[in-house]
Amino acid sequence: MRKGLQRFRATQLLDWVYKKGKTEVDEFTNWPKKMRERYSDPSVLGLSILPLKEKLIQNSLDGTKKALLELKDGELVETVYIPESDRATVCFSSQVGCKMGCNFCATGKSGFSRDLEAGEIVGQLYYWQQTKGLRVTNAVAMGQGEPLDNWDNFLKALYIINDADCLNLGARHLTVSTCGIVPGIKKMAKEPLQVNLSVSLHAPTDELRSQIMPINRRYPLKELMEAIEEYIRETNRRVTLEYTVIPRFNDGKTNAALLIALLKDRLVHVNVIPVNPQVGEDEGESLYHAKEFVNLIKPQLNVTLRRSRGADIDAACGQLRRKVLK
Repeated sequence: MRKGLQRFRATQLLDWVYKKGKTEVDEFTNWPKKMRERYSDPSVLGLSILPLKEKLIQNSLDGTKKALLELKDGELVETVYIPESDRATVCFSSQVGCKMGCNFCATGKSGFSRDLEAGEIVGQLYYWQQTKGLRVTNAVAMGQGEPLDNWDNFLKALYIINDADCLNLGARHLTVSTCGIVPGIKKMAKEPLQVNLSVSLHAPTDELRSQIMPINRRYPLKELMEAIEEYIRETNRRVTLEYTVIPRFNDGKTNAALLIALLKDRLVHVNVIPVNPQVGEDEGESLYHAKEFVNLIKPQLNVTLRRSRGADIDAACGQLRRKVLK
């Protein structure tokens, strides 16, 4: 980003890009004309955060917005803006598609194209903050892709998002979600930037988890829970575990008891999520089963029932991109 520039010029560059929302060097009026001409191609500066092109945007009745953004090579990536009374969260993607193949996820059904560059990751937040002029207070890596499978680019993006001269989001306002890449969780535990960690669990046993999450065959629950415990020891931070309730598969009394046995006395919080209904299915049924499961585990575990936002606009991960690509 700051390659080849004096420190004060680099500060001016960041101010123009991140504070004033300008990415055309011609607009940097406090730079001499010769300097603007020299750097007329922003890529010379390593300025990879060029505005991403809006391909499509959807607006939900609940205020949620979902954008499909076009990258420089024509690939498409999704990002979601979720406003609430006390915060405004951006859900962003880390890859085009995903390799992990979780069978309840729309992104996995579209296959994997490539990793996102750091600038393309940051560019999604920049789109909401600068292009759309919206307040952004929090960011969650819960969009397309597995962040810890794109470690170098993703880590660079996190530091840019956190940098006071850039997007200036505090570490406690950043959440990284992973399907359970054990080496990546261990790397995160050692990073100075201590963001929030969320792990997609979705089942209390290896037998069940391997059926819906192929990654479990590589990193089974014993290894995953050991990595989570290491993360908690190193950071003294609570870990969030995501549990999507799939009726008659991973819910009921037996699975509740197994989940309690797996998690009791650990510094974790469980987010229970109703599965997104398929076309023609009743949303009320998935919500009913999720509520029942919460009632079963609530006496023993810290748990929240999390309702999906933007159900009327394909806001779940990968839905919009998959629809457009069909």
